[in-house]
Amino acid sequence: MAPAPAPAIELNNLHLAFGSKVVLQGASLNVAKGDIQVILGGSGSGKSVLLRCILGLLKPQQGSVSVLGVAPDVNKLEAHAKLMAKCGMLFQNSALFDSMTVWENVAFTLLQQGMKEPAAKRVALEKLSMVGLASRTADLFPAELSGGMKKRAALARAICNNPEIVLYDEPTTGLDPITADVINDLILKLQAELKCTSVVITHDMHSAFKLADRMAFLYQGRFLAEGPAGSFEKSNNPYVRQFVEGRAEGPITTTV
Repeated sequence: MAPAPAPAIELNNLHLAFGSKVVLQGASLNVAKGDIQVILGGSGSGKSVLLRCILGLLKPQQGSVSVLGVAPDVNKLEAHAKLMAKCGMLFQNSALFDSMTVWENVAFTLLQQGMKEPAAKRVALEKLSMVGLASRTADLFPAELSGGMKKRAALARAICNNPEIVLYDEPTTGLDPITADVINDLILKLQAELKCTSVVITHDMHSAFKLADRMAFLYQGRFLAEGPAGSFEKSNNPYVRQFVEGRAEGPITTTV
């Protein structure tokens, strides 16, 4: 029997603290190539920190990270740049540059890599078309776009290099339910077209169940549950049940 393929992303026993504030304490997760892995968790559970570790922007004080077989390390600039060229990132608030046009935002990495403007714009227009934005939006500025259009433009930027891995940080935050579901459909469409591996951080349960091949629940810096998406719908884990059902009563406590 042939050995199982190596995971696209491996997180092994990650520990990370900022002074006395412990954020990750033993988080381990493997993300299979070609899967959409959804990571669930409340505010302050360590989800965004986990993404920064995957990108090599933060280094855990204990444990290891492997992305496409490589440990991301911003101190090894050339190797890190090559690895990051294989990754795309959709930021929570789109993070478009206000002073740049839409196409310049989409092609930002290409322009930084030295691609000439005409060629970079052609690629940007192709990616904008893939996310359903008309070519006439290319010369607009972010302030002229709706929230949903900004999210699409940011997604076009995330896939500009045809990445092997795409990371999504709360892709539907701030969108109305219909627009959010349009973005969900778009993520599924791009997943099929790019044949990439995706990691989606979200607390939107509709999005989670629509997108996920597998889910993992992060609580107080470690994963309490991980498995196929269907297993979360019928989970007996009290923490998972409370989160999935969105109930105030249960073992998860919060301060507001």
